[in-house]
Amino acid sequence: VEDTLFKVHSFFFERDSEYFRTMFRLHDTSSESRPIALDVSIASFESFLGVLYPVHFAQHVATTSNEWVAILALATKWSFATIRTLAMRELFPLASPIDKIVVGIRYDIKEWLNDAYVAMCERPEALTKQEGERLGLAEAIKISKMRQDAR
Repeated sequence: VEDTLFKVHSFFFERDSEYFRTMFRLHDTSSESRPIALDVSIASFESFLGVLYPVHFAQHVATTSNEWVAILALATKWSFATIRTLAMRELFPLASPIDKIVVGIRYDIKEWLNDAYVAMCERPEALTKQEGERLGLAEAIKISKMRQDAR
């Protein structure tokens, strides 16, 4: 990961991810001279490893919305269903309605969208420029129309 060699046990990766089961079948992972390159950031990978290798089983190292989004992204990319569910559960109370819409669309979490749209329609403030940029033009227009229709 970003020219850094991480030595991790393959057990959890093989047990919980078809993506990695296939990768390990295709690559010899027994040698440090032939590591598997992962196209992710160190910060994202370390957050993900914090779930696989918790310091304390009763709590997670990840505490911020950004860390849980990174974990969700990797769990989705690598087909870790249980970690994806965990990330969704931990992220939900931390995420703003805009976060829920952006993340819900990006990672196909449809159950987050309705309540987030309602929250955006019920709040008194219009979308900010930054929120519109995060949402993208089509989604910003959709929310603006929903707000107008709700009046």
